Amino acid sequence: MEKYSIGIEDKKIIDELDSLCGVVSNKEVLKNMVLYSQLKKNGIVDFGNYNIIVRNNSDYNLLNDLLDVTGRVLEKNGIISNSKVYYLEKYNKRRENAFDNILGIDEGIIVINTDDFRFDKYDEFSSLEKNIKKINDKIIVFEDNDYCEGSIDAKIGKIASWKMNIEKISIEDKLMYLKNMLIENGIKYKSQELRKFADKPFWKLKNDTQTLIIDCKSKGVTKVNTEILKKIDKNTKISRKVRSSIKEKEDFTDAKLEMEKLIGLNNIKEEVEKILNFVKVNKDRGNMPSLHMCMSGNPGTGKTSVARIIGKLFKEENILEGDGDFVEIHGRDLVDKYVGWTASKVHDIIESALGGVLFIDEAYSLCADRRGSFEDEAIATLIKEMEDHRDEICIILAGYTAEMEELLKRNPGFKSRIQFNIDFPDYSIEELYRIFEMLCKEEKFNLSKNCKETLYANFEIVKNIQDFGNGRYVRNLFEKIKFEQANRLVKSKSKNLNTITEKDIKEAIKSMEMKSSKKEYGFR
Repeated sequence: MEKYSIGIEDKKIIDELDSLCGVVSNKEVLKNMVLYSQLKKNGIVDFGNYNIIVRNNSDYNLLNDLLDVTGRVLEKNGIISNSKVYYLEKYNKRRENAFDNILGIDEGIIVINTDDFRFDKYDEFSSLEKNIKKINDKIIVFEDNDYCEGSIDAKIGKIASWKMNIEKISIEDKLMYLKNMLIENGIKYKSQELRKFADKPFWKLKNDTQTLIIDCKSKGVTKVNTEILKKIDKNTKISRKVRSSIKEKEDFTDAKLEMEKLIGLNNIKEEVEKILNFVKVNKDRGNMPSLHMCMSGNPGTGKTSVARIIGKLFKEENILEGDGDFVEIHGRDLVDKYVGWTASKVHDIIESALGGVLFIDEAYSLCADRRGSFEDEAIATLIKEMEDHRDEICIILAGYTAEMEELLKRNPGFKSRIQFNIDFPDYSIEELYRIFEMLCKEEKFNLSKNCKETLYANFEIVKNIQDFGNGRYVRNLFEKIKFEQANRLVKSKSKNLNTITEKDIKEAIKSMEMKSSKKEYGFR
């Protein structure tokens, strides 16, 4: 049997994804599309098309970068005759002539954003499916910004055989981009000096990197150092006035309104308001208090959500003299693997978050079995940094109640540094149901008869289970219900795409119970 493989030229194009943030995971998808085209041309397979659903989880416009590589690969393999990309906006508002427009476009890639393209009625979706099957010389790309696995797949999966992902850009992605740009331009660097420079919105990093390279090249500098990086940061720093006008995705919602929208947590909301008022009054008196906090509570009680909102509140109220960024890490991120490295790592992380909020999730993971460990070194360094920068940063330690008590006992220095302790209660059954309702509303799902009673009964049972996940459990259940609902729709050929039934909920609960019992059995 003849074997099929990726050509050298194809591989070169696909390998360009290595230097792009957030899209590297799609290399295998592109390789499979090339192999599929070879097999299809030789009559060995013919089970799909070349249309793609792109799940866009990033706040930045990375779709162009991904489609540029995708288009060139598809053009080289004769799937399309050119790699041009066209964006068809507001398809559902000009439905009558939309496909005339597509048919009039030269062969290439047509991008439809699913935010503007919602077919809730069966006849509309059927018309879409029929028209797309007529188009053989173009690729249709559905850009899905829902960030939710399965919601678009169940609707248009039949007319888009391929799936790609654009991931959120992490600090590691930003570092990779910065290093690659410096290497391409023959500029040397020390990795540890780049992290703070790279820890900023990606669009700003791209501009600052360009400025850095121009500055180095024009002055004949072949190696960057901390002084040069600080100078670029200072010269390109956005003023508070300008920054507040920038409509970044994370700033669209007023922080106080966002806090108010949280389900339950009334005592927490009042406590946060008191903390904010206390800090503002003392700052006006010229006596800035320590801002460090400890948040404790069971899984899924909203600790991370509230911490993020506190970060936004401090930023909006200009509490700290800095960019007001929210840096989120795990407790284990403070520990390094070699003697003497941990203290330096803690210091670097604190430095990267100065002027904002550092949220340390599962901080209790710093409790080691023995004294004098790397974890103890991390704790001691953290406590010193909390004191040295008490008016420059808000450090929030978070974790489960009993474990956090153990951490605070581990080193008495914590108690004198932590100004505020916030205890998060479990959600009531009514609040759990309201969280579920909110998730349904966000994704435009309706609940059929008896769903509420079934959910109430389930919440009453699971609330008594040890390590119950609260809001996290509800979100996991909701995702499982969508999975079961999609399965039922396909099997029954139902056209009611936006309704969740009691059967969907019961099947999801049963599936989660089976998964839980397997874990318990395996542990024993």
